[in-house]
Amino acid sequence: MDGIDFESLASRIGFAELGVTTARIDFGSDETRTLKFLPKIFALDTGRSIIPHGHANMVSAHLPLTGAFQLRQYDQVSRDAHSLIIEPTVDRLIGAGDLSSIGEDDDNVHWFIAEEPSYTFDVIVTGLDDEAEHQFEIFNLDMEAAEPNGNGLLRVPTMSVSEALRKYG
Repeated sequence: MDGIDFESLASRIGFAELGVTTARIDFGSDETRTLKFLPKIFALDTGRSIIPHGHANMVSAHLPLTGAFQLRQYDQVSRDAHSLIIEPTVDRLIGAGDLSSIGEDDDNVHWFIAEEPSYTFDVIVTGLDDEAEHQFEIFNLDMEAAEPNGNGLLRVPTMSVSEALRKYG
């Protein structure tokens, strides 16, 4: 396996005007080895964010390489067709070397806001449930419209990617 030329990759992908830019990492493969995860680099300029969102049928790990992020995470308690019920779990500043992750239920909703130009290395694993209708699902959330639902829980409406990028990207 060859190493990752981060400097070259970072200069190639740049920063998005809204949201993030990403680049797939190719570790190579042969007939005896199949990757069952997706490694990616995310690039965020100051004030940009990985929009608030929850997941189904996936887990991931996130390692900031440079910069600093405000990280907010939540447990996904339940969901319906138009919203998620979530419980806050993490709200802290993270930087290079700090690791965060999402589980199937615990800390399953997250939101990264770049405090300065920043990069993360992420490993995304999908298709955890072969019986699920979709290999994975992402639910973009309108955190500003969150309504307290008692016992520290929030009901948060879902929104389209384009709406979420305009509001939180």
